[in-house]
Amino acid sequence: MLITVLKYVGLIIISYLLGSIIFGRLLSKLQKDDITKHGSGNPGTTNMLRNYGVMYGLLTFVLDALKGVAAALIGYFMFGGADGGVVARAAIYIGGVSAVIGHMFPIFFKFKGGKGVATASGIAFVAHPIVGAILFAVYIVLLLLIRIGSVCSLIVALAYAITDTVMLIMEQNYVGLGLLYFVILLIVWAHRENIKRLLNKKENVLDLNEAVQKDIDRFNALKNKRKNKNNQLELKEEQNEIETNKVTVTETKQVEIDENNKPNNNENDKTNNNKNENE
Repeated sequence: MLITVLKYVGLIIISYLLGSIIFGRLLSKLQKDDITKHGSGNPGTTNMLRNYGVMYGLLTFVLDALKGVAAALIGYFMFGGADGGVVARAAIYIGGVSAVIGHMFPIFFKFKGGKGVATASGIAFVAHPIVGAILFAVYIVLLLLIRIGSVCSLIVALAYAITDTVMLIMEQNYVGLGLLYFVILLIVWAHRENIKRLLNKKENVLDLNEAVQKDIDRFNALKNKRKNKNNQLELKEEQNEIETNKVTVTETKQVEIDENNKPNNNENDKTNNNKNENE
């Protein structure tokens, strides 16, 4: 009994710490910036996409989702995997929800994190992969059509709650069901400011063209930087070649001077012969 309790405690702690790694903030630091100082201040997918482009937005989503996947898998295999039955299935949600809490209240960043949607999607990818894949596709389509990240997140979260409820009841996984409702309510609560802005018709609309342009600008900047570096290398090689040629010319001239300064042996021999004849 004690060992089981310790396993649950260990799972919760490990998953929470895993969730506390906020990739949005870490990725923004690669740009020598801080995502929390831009837009909504949220280090999540939409704000990263808006401020740093599509590449960084997608990368943030994938990394945040992988936290949920990793935590859910740790729970699943820690409690027996395929042989663990409903206990292992429940552990998927225990680990995954702990990661979501870590993402929303990260100990490494003064308990100020994201809204948990991407990390929560990791639970779906492990518990019911097909449902997770369908919901991800729905999210992408909604984002392209509506272009309001909070609306897309809330729609997909509620859709997940409905579909997963049916599947968890069929599995008789009531622990997972309770945790599912808990995490959905947590996500809705995290979007409370977005909901207020939506009601006031002041919610930010995502400009996908601008996001794509940020990627293009970054690519062009890297391309120009590499081109300038190559040009500098070519210029340096040309300068080295000029210096080498200068040295070669100098050495050649010195050899010619040395040759000219040598006494003429033939003239000396001729002078000596003339002298002997006169004698």
